[in-house]
Amino acid sequence: MKKELLLATTIAGVALGATSASAVTSTISGNHRVGLLDVDADSSNATTATTNANIKSSFSVALEETMDSGTKIAGAFSLMSEGGVFNYTGASGLTLTFTDGSSLELISAGDAHKDHDVAVPGASGEMSISATTSNSAKSGIDGVGGSNGVGLAWHSAADVGGVEGLSVSLSYSNGDETTISAATVNVDSSLSAGLTYVTTQGDTTITIGAGIHEASDDNDTTITDTSVYHIGAVAVNGDLTVGAGVGAGDFGHDSASDHQEVVDWQATELGLSYVSGDFTLTASFMDAESTDAASGTAPSGSADELSKAAMSVDYAVASGVTTTVGLLSQTSKDEGTKMDTGSGTSWYIGTNLSF
Repeated sequence: MKKELLLATTIAGVALGATSASAVTSTISGNHRVGLLDVDADSSNATTATTNANIKSSFSVALEETMDSGTKIAGAFSLMSEGGVFNYTGASGLTLTFTDGSSLELISAGDAHKDHDVAVPGASGEMSISATTSNSAKSGIDGVGGSNGVGLAWHSAADVGGVEGLSVSLSYSNGDETTISAATVNVDSSLSAGLTYVTTQGDTTITIGAGIHEASDDNDTTITDTSVYHIGAVAVNGDLTVGAGVGAGDFGHDSASDHQEVVDWQATELGLSYVSGDFTLTASFMDAESTDAASGTAPSGSADELSKAAMSVDYAVASGVTTTVGLLSQTSKDEGTKMDTGSGTSWYIGTNLSF
């Protein structure tokens, strides 16, 4: 598979008309976010109630050029991704965008289902409480995925098949990984697909998105392959946006010390936002549960759970400058037992400068 993708990349550069080694067009973007973050966990440990400075920055570079054939070739990478140190991360593969509007991603492109996860409104801000690593209840309707880096994805143009507002994606990855027996797992192969449909009814624009994802790993002790799906809808009417979505399935989960088999995962997202002048008010709710067991064991017993309720207010101070105030309430359960270190409240106030 690696040889085939290398060959495909080479042929694309020759056959599609790459004729010059001069510099491509580059665009930079990023942000600098400064604020205060408070975490007040339910644990009796005094150190779990803290207020600290929260400073995060990002810096990304996007590269693009149009070849003689009219096909665009693009890639991107990040020199900093909301981290505390200057580091290279977040690099993409190559994307070829054809004259008919369809595109082909080469390398690091095996999660097509996530490209069709509708944007259910979610509260802004850096509020967070760390759940225990053994909690397998992934939050977010697209919280489960994973593919091998040796992969490709095809994305249709808009109005595919003559259906106005419809777009689809397909992806496949296969790294031919060596079989292992360690505690961790790596995705060996995956197959993923998704679709998005946009329609307007009166003054309301409705977006529906859905995706499926199947994957196998390289660990010879695991018994659960990844098989998940998600579906959601978002409606926009003037300044009001409302959305909802669900995700479900089975997958493998890496905890701190061992791999876990996870079944009956279910996740729900609900959210709404309203824009009033320079202010945006958002309220959101996420809930997830799953049943897990150690690697090679059929899951049973009480479920892990994770629920989050949050709200935020964003104020557009100036072009590229936004001040946010947010609040989060979270409850985490492991095997049906509430985990105080992963439950509690968190608030954030800060300003983001983007470019």
